[in-house]
Amino acid sequence: MFGDALNRFGSLGGAMELTSPLGLARWFVLAGVPVGIIALYFLKLRRRPVVVPSTLLWRKSLEDLHVNSLFQRLRRNLLLFLQLLAVALAMLALVGLRTWGSGGQSQRFVLMIDNSASMAATDTPPSRLDAAKAKARDVVNAMGGDDLAMVISFAETARVVSLYTGDKRALLNRIDSIAPTQSTTSLREALQVAAGLANPSKQIGEGVVATMAPATPKLFIYTDGGFPDVEGFSLGNLEPELVIIGPPPPPHAPAPATPEAAEPEKPKASHPSDNVAIVALQAGTNEERPDVFQLFGRIHNHREVDVETEARLIRHSADRPGAEGDLVDAVALKIPAGSDQAFKFDIPDPGLAEFEVSLPVKDALDVDNRAFAIVGNARKAQVLVVTEGNRYLLDAFTTPTAQAMADIRIASPEEARGDSLRRELRGGRFDMVIYDGFRPDAPPEANALYFGSLPPGAAYDKPRAVEQPVILDWNIGHPLMQYVRDLGLVFVAKASLVDPPPGSTTLIESNKGPLAFTVPREGYTDTVVLFPLLDAGKPNTTWFRNISFPMFLLNGVQGLGNTRDVAGEPSRSPGRPIPLRAEAPGKEITVTSADGKSTERLSRSPQGTYVYNKADRTGLYHARWQPDGLLPFAVNLFDPRESDLATRGLVPDGTPEAQAEKYRIKIGYNPVETTRQVEARKQDWWKTFALVMLAVLLLEWYIYNRRVYV
Repeated sequence: MFGDALNRFGSLGGAMELTSPLGLARWFVLAGVPVGIIALYFLKLRRRPVVVPSTLLWRKSLEDLHVNSLFQRLRRNLLLFLQLLAVALAMLALVGLRTWGSGGQSQRFVLMIDNSASMAATDTPPSRLDAAKAKARDVVNAMGGDDLAMVISFAETARVVSLYTGDKRALLNRIDSIAPTQSTTSLREALQVAAGLANPSKQIGEGVVATMAPATPKLFIYTDGGFPDVEGFSLGNLEPELVIIGPPPPPHAPAPATPEAAEPEKPKASHPSDNVAIVALQAGTNEERPDVFQLFGRIHNHREVDVETEARLIRHSADRPGAEGDLVDAVALKIPAGSDQAFKFDIPDPGLAEFEVSLPVKDALDVDNRAFAIVGNARKAQVLVVTEGNRYLLDAFTTPTAQAMADIRIASPEEARGDSLRRELRGGRFDMVIYDGFRPDAPPEANALYFGSLPPGAAYDKPRAVEQPVILDWNIGHPLMQYVRDLGLVFVAKASLVDPPPGSTTLIESNKGPLAFTVPREGYTDTVVLFPLLDAGKPNTTWFRNISFPMFLLNGVQGLGNTRDVAGEPSRSPGRPIPLRAEAPGKEITVTSADGKSTERLSRSPQGTYVYNKADRTGLYHARWQPDGLLPFAVNLFDPRESDLATRGLVPDGTPEAQAEKYRIKIGYNPVETTRQVEARKQDWWKTFALVMLAVLLLEWYIYNRRVYV
């Protein structure tokens, strides 16, 4: 069809297209209409010669004869012009011109593009990030002349790629410049940036000044939905729309009608995806053979079929950063669909050594097919415990394991208020501080664990007292909760609950709200347990009777105390600041990146640490100082949300309306409209051309009937 050819030919950068209903033959016929009209005006009248005695009475006929000459016929003929104009307008109407863009009032767009680790997945070719950038480019191409757009990328942190501008070429170039990261996803920070920059008062963007009342900004979020709901957040006058990138969820399958299915059906948290991921890797000593280390981990199969592969153990050398390592061992694995499979390697005492575990499996995401670990680099944690003689807490630190991991110092609340200890806390003397029922005036320059007290700050000023909260669930995937399995048996008499601050991770959940959570604080981590261990000297909980209590404390010392036993070095996450405690005699150290291609010089902070901010890739990094100091550290993803490539936010086909809201992503407690394709607003011009054509025909009819000559 000729109309289809016009559609293909008329698509101009996504901003204009032709939608003619006519075929090729009809267009040839229509093209002959203006030619026919002109031909009618060229036709000469056939007149019979007549002899008259005088032309005085026939002057009018002579003028008409003169007009019918070839070149005089078309001069100053308004009727012909109007008729040709009407035909041209009719042809334009039949062309079906359609423009895509805002039209009318100028529009503002905020384009937020997720470039976290999961967006590098290739299940949407060439990758999810490339697909997201393509959809963002479609919006830019469809912008009108007065429209403005802003571009923000977000992963662990948000970055303003472009402020408001109407320069399409600049916007397209900056969208193309967004690179993938290996970080986790934090939508809240990106929303805060968007809400703060999307509503300027006078100056808009890069030298663009608002000349009229701006329209309500339209917020497009291009993501695969790999983040929790952003509760308690207000977008102001932004109109959000989530554009979900990635394969859609499978159609809704109602549960079979059986007597056991009496309760309402609950949607699954995720669906199968093409990914096999290493989700944990740790090192430990063999209790039966102290001279042998054990490197053990866990792999999760997100596919709906079993996977047969192998875990390969590779040893790297600190002298060759970024180089390929040497294969040491391998173990065959068969991982059931949707399940975990553990693995273990026995390693004779290698001294200080760097290891990698890799999976030779082809899937949609590569970054979680490799994991890294450091063994043989011992360091004891420096821990301060501020307590009023809580023997249940202190007894947990008298075990040989705890004493091998940390140097413990006990202080009373009165000592913690003294100037001497406060100076040590401000100077970064300790790796970890445990506050038992004591709230300090200022946060320490260290990681902190609070039992029954709250960190200083306005976010914790309004606790609400609850009684007998029931523990429902706990985050077994978090390093602080490893081997903690019996919290369902723990009784809690009283607790003072607060809403976890933005960026928090809930550790223990109850029927009345979170009972424990972690929250980052300027390079440190605060862990808050919202129920006290003792109440007026008497037990407030039965947690002391369970093996999980000392396990939780040991996990805290290992994860928050910067401890390094001979068997392992704690892993860090990409994209986050990494404080390094290097026993360097000087004030500077150098850190080499995982690929070995860049080196950065770091200066000691007033707290005695060195903060490295460029660990944006997984791998093995090396801190060095004179004369021969070396501190290797590993960076791993280990994030279930990023490795689970199942898209979130789209409602499966066939889902009952009553259950649809459970699948949607919420911002500020309200579900946000989600789609897989942004439809640019269209404007059809055929009606306008048709109305103008009608006006021209009315004018031509009026002139013809009045016999007006121009």
